[in-house]
Amino acid sequence: MPWITAIMMVTGIAVLAAMYWTQNVTIQEVKVNDLTFTSYEEIKEAAAIPFGVKPDSLNLNEVIRRVESLTYVRSVMPYIEPNGNLRLNIRERQPIALLVNGSSRKYVDAEGVRLPILEGKTQDVPLLYGYSAASSDTIKAESFVQVRDFLMKAKINGFAWATISEVVFDETAGVVALSHENGVKLLFGRNEFEIKLENWKAFYTEVIRTKGIDAMRQVDLRFTNQVVTHEI
Repeated sequence: MPWITAIMMVTGIAVLAAMYWTQNVTIQEVKVNDLTFTSYEEIKEAAAIPFGVKPDSLNLNEVIRRVESLTYVRSVMPYIEPNGNLRLNIRERQPIALLVNGSSRKYVDAEGVRLPILEGKTQDVPLLYGYSAASSDTIKAESFVQVRDFLMKAKINGFAWATISEVVFDETAGVVALSHENGVKLLFGRNEFEIKLENWKAFYTEVIRTKGIDAMRQVDLRFTNQVVTHEI
């Protein structure tokens, strides 16, 4: 039947093309998506690709392991293009806070990974107290999970991210923040941060913008159905 012949011809051409690609194509270039913290030279050096190697001789798992060993690299997805170029799609770690511990400073991401401050690549993130900035270990404390969840919700909220300057975790009060404006103490407690941050936005819009912030010393947002203030 003609259609069977056509299928066999297409299959044969595909097999021949695959054989040609395997035998003749070699890796000549490494391409990387745009990155903020990691340079192309760092990626290329870590990947350590011997140019001229055939794609089927390349251990992609080892390439991934080497590139992911870089401090700011969170994940790598490699792809060999038809022309032989190796494309690395890389996701970088994103700082969510700046750890402050005495004179030591380090960023930290949502997974608790401490990240160095790179010259010319400073990030506008809240200061976070209570965790060592000297250690290189990943932060795994349960308190950090609360702080992380709070910061991630604040970043999504936008308004909260713009109005909060410092954060600390207190065993009694939970997540405590200071406002950018006038350093007002904001108590957020534990969990349900999305609602509490919306309450902070509403309180700021409806009360502080009309009454002013100078007299405010503390705003307690730990309860989702009420806001309690301490004023002078």
